[in-house]
Amino acid sequence: METRARPLAEEAIRALGRGDAPSARTFIAEAVVLDHSLGALADLVHLACSEIEEDDQVSIATWNALADAVASADLLAVVETSRP
Repeated sequence: METRARPLAEEAIRALGRGDAPSARTFIAEAVVLDHSLGALADLVHLACSEIEEDDQVSIATWNALADAVASADLLAVVETSRP
């Protein structure tokens, strides 16, 4: 992952944990501009945002998919500390 994209991806995940779908979308969009290999993670962030908007929370299955999709222990730690 492009080093400049990592903090943006981290912030997108943290925003999901706060239930802040607009910020999560913004952060992941900026991350993808810097690193196009984040497409799968971006898709999951968008799915999680839809769940927040429809159900007011991210499902356990989507959190698990996010955990599986991240490419580093650092990002996995962000997922694990952001999920309820």
